[in-house]
Amino acid sequence: MGVVLATVAIVGGLVVLEQSAEHFTTAIGSLARRLRASEGTVGLLTAGGEWEELVVVVLAVLSGHPGIAVGNVIGACLANLIGSMPLGMLARQPLRPDRSARVYGFVMLAVTVLAAAAFAFDGRVSPAAGSILVAVFAAYVASVLLVIRKGWLRPPADEDDDEPQSDVRLRRLVTVFIVSLILISAAAEAIVLGAAHIAQQAGLSEYAIGATIVAIGTTLPDKAISLLGGIRGQSGVVTSNALGSNIFLLTLVLGLAALSDPHGVSISQHIARVDLPLLLAASVLVVALFHRASLHRRTGITLLALYVSYIAFALVRG
Repeated sequence: MGVVLATVAIVGGLVVLEQSAEHFTTAIGSLARRLRASEGTVGLLTAGGEWEELVVVVLAVLSGHPGIAVGNVIGACLANLIGSMPLGMLARQPLRPDRSARVYGFVMLAVTVLAAAAFAFDGRVSPAAGSILVAVFAAYVASVLLVIRKGWLRPPADEDDDEPQSDVRLRRLVTVFIVSLILISAAAEAIVLGAAHIAQQAGLSEYAIGATIVAIGTTLPDKAISLLGGIRGQSGVVTSNALGSNIFLLTLVLGLAALSDPHGVSISQHIARVDLPLLLAASVLVVALFHRASLHRRTGITLLALYVSYIAFALVRG
């Protein structure tokens, strides 16, 4: 790949990413109204799905790199909370956490504590612990589906509308959602590949590329969804994107990673001493913030500054 082609990949990827994220957030809002549920609840199972990360992590374990797999999970969770979600707070209108954000914020915190506890004894998540995490994910999905079916955590009545409820419209919404998600993932991959090539040509080290360009690039879909959600005033999309992604990563992804190796997966010392405690602290902070009536730009900038500091520390540590 030449520099010109890499540049085209970056520019083209950014254009597709922006357009796809706009259609994706619109589809979530419409689907939520179709189901008479809050955007936050629907977003937990849509924007919160990290299927691409699941494939990457499991393949890393199967190829003999469990440390990379665990680091990827913890790093992605940190990026979701203090690197992606704050982008939704940068719009002029404040982010307003709803009841679903507050309820599932505690679920995310409990899952984070559970995952940390799995590492606490000998720095390893055993296959047995992995099966527990997968079971927790199944219970979580069941709870969200039950909430949607029973109509709990519904938005205020004035947020509902009288959109046509035909099966044709529902199929179209699901199609738009799936196609947009595929395009978002493909665009992010193009941006990462193009940026990594240019960085190599500029003489940056492999670690520097991985810790900055690739790490940020792999969460570009979450960043795009959060940013567009904030601009469009879809607070539920922004919060559920972060909460659902972390629950997904720390239960299903980490659990399947542990089940993929007879010995489970272990955590490195620097993750145990810095990254994991920081993730716990960030989770507590986010849960506390969700109990505010609104979150303004200043809060988002503060969280982003914390994420930039973490990236800088990772570079120095490397």
